[in-house]
Amino acid sequence: TAPALTTEFSWLRSPISTVAPGTTSLPAPGGVSSLEQVGITRPYALFVGTLEPRKNLGRLIEAYSLLPASARSACDLVIVGGSGWKQTSLADDVRRAGLEMNVVFTGFVDDGMLATLYANCLFLAMPSLYEGFGFPIVEAQSFGKAVLTSNTSSMPEVAGQSAILVDPNDPRAIADAFGRLCSDAQLRQAIAAGARRNAERFTWKNHARGMLDIFEQAIGQRRRTVA
Repeated sequence: TAPALTTEFSWLRSPISTVAPGTTSLPAPGGVSSLEQVGITRPYALFVGTLEPRKNLGRLIEAYSLLPASARSACDLVIVGGSGWKQTSLADDVRRAGLEMNVVFTGFVDDGMLATLYANCLFLAMPSLYEGFGFPIVEAQSFGKAVLTSNTSSMPEVAGQSAILVDPNDPRAIADAFGRLCSDAQLRQAIAAGARRNAERFTWKNHARGMLDIFEQAIGQRRRTVA
């Protein structure tokens, strides 16, 4: 976050402090059988977010198509979120790749269903081109899930050690990481081992404490300057 600011605004010279937002807990999840109402009947990787270009869904779908058929049959791709802008071709991309039986678009879901989707997924797949924060990363980790995300912008900072980081512009790299997480339960467990602990960093109490520290530092600096 701080490097992004100094890159965009080269005149910034003062120390920059980063304070992450808090997240709100989702309700208790339902059972796996409740997923049938949104068309899910097999193990799956999960994407959550508004369907828009920076979410990089075109490359995620392309990466999924690069997997062997045996890998896809063992791990569907479930895409959760409402339509944003310039994403009208995603369903066509899925059809052209012959993935209609393996890619599920749920559209927008309520918090109860979202919690159920997180709780029952194999892992979160979120190789966005850019994220200001990346709430789904923290939400998935709060359910003890491994994350596949990008090595750009805020995502490494938010995901911590409980993620595989990939180049979001490289479908093959996304596919390789996706395939490993689909097929290797021990890898998923190892990556997810610290997921809940990482998610616990992002509370509103910690946010308020971070903001208070900055205000106190600024006041102290001002007093020293005046004195």
